[in-house]
Amino acid sequence: MHSSTALQMDAFQIEVDGRPGGVEDVWPAFDAHDRVGVVLREPLDALGASSLMALSVTAFYDVLRAEHGDDYHRYADFFLFGQETDIADYGELDWWPSHKYVQTGPSAEDLLRAINDRAITRLVVLDGVPRDGELQRQTRTSALARLRSAIAYAPRGRVADGDLAITADRVVESYVEVVMFAPSRWVDEARERELKAWRETLFVAPKSARETYRRLAVGDALALL
Repeated sequence: MHSSTALQMDAFQIEVDGRPGGVEDVWPAFDAHDRVGVVLREPLDALGASSLMALSVTAFYDVLRAEHGDDYHRYADFFLFGQETDIADYGELDWWPSHKYVQTGPSAEDLLRAINDRAITRLVVLDGVPRDGELQRQTRTSALARLRSAIAYAPRGRVADGDLAITADRVVESYVEVVMFAPSRWVDEARERELKAWRETLFVAPKSARETYRRLAVGDALALL
C-alpha cells in the first residue's frame, strides 16, 4: 500500500486525442468495486501499461480516501492474467497480493473464463490484430454483461493509432525500475535468465515513459484475447 501515500493524481498527465484529459477519460464512472485485469503473454509485458496500472491504483485509493478518510487498509482487487506464461513480480506497483497473479491456459476460452471468475470489470489487453480465438457463447455473454470498458496496450508502451496517453512522474518510474530489474519470486532460474536478457534490451529500445493506449469497445477487446 506504499503508493497510497506516495502518489496523488497529479503524478499523472493524461491526454485524450492530444488534449488534456482526466481519470474519467481512462475509466468512466470508476468506483471502489471496479476490478481491473491486465493480460500478459510474457512475464514483463505489463511494464508497457505501468502508468495505467499506477493510475488505476491511485484512482482506487482516491475513492477510499473520499469515503473513509485515512481509515482503510486494503489492496485493490486488480489482477494480472498470464496467458500460458508466468508473471513477474508487480508488487512494487501495488498490484498485490500474489494470488492476484493468475496463470491461464493458452486458449481465449481459458483466459476469458479466468477473467470472468474474478469478476473483472475493466479489461486491459495486448494490442494487435484480432486473434479470433473460439469463445463459448455463455463465456462471452457473461463477459459482455459485466465488463464496463477496455483498453489496449503494448509491452514497450506505445500502440499504433493510440487515442489515450498517460505520462507518470519519476516516483512511478522508480517503481517500474524495481519491477524491471529485481529478480522475480515467481519464475524459475531458467526463465529468470530469459527475463534478464529481455530487460537488457530495454537499454537499446527503452519502454516509453509516455505510454500510449487505445480505448476499445469490449467486444473488440475480447477478439484480441
